[in-house]
Amino acid sequence: MGINIRRTYNHPDSQEHLLGKFSRTQDTEDNPFTLQIANRLISLNVKQEEHHWWSPEMTLRLENEENNTAIYEVIGPNSSMFTLAMFFVTLGSVVFLAALMMSLSQMTVGESPLLAVVATILSGLLIIVTFGVLAIGRMKATNQVSTLRQFVGDIIDS
Repeated sequence: MGINIRRTYNHPDSQEHLLGKFSRTQDTEDNPFTLQIANRLISLNVKQEEHHWWSPEMTLRLENEENNTAIYEVIGPNSSMFTLAMFFVTLGSVVFLAALMMSLSQMTVGESPLLAVVATILSGLLIIVTFGVLAIGRMKATNQVSTLRQFVGDIIDS
């Protein structure tokens, strides 16, 4: 799908110099992203006007390694969206397993497992639809991810 969520870069500038570049960019109004800087950790989010449920968030962590500054980049989905999706996956998994056990036990006893089979199918569909929605969001976020990486690259290279 083209999105690598973790990358590491080495840069010859010091941490303070890189943080200064980001803090100067933080105050300008023409940024397409909001920046938050705290203790060598830089968080970038899409501004509210262009923010969608699939919009990515980037975190940069700066660390000293030998004579270079290591920049650790992590890109992921909006944390509230990810939490909601994992709730649906967990709910679907629990209901799927419970309904599957119920249908197997009803078949063993000789009763009709129709309700349990329907619940098994619906909970399986919930899981599949949730992963499908996440995949669609990941494909839609590709443009914003590339814009985010280009924005950060321009700041670091300036």
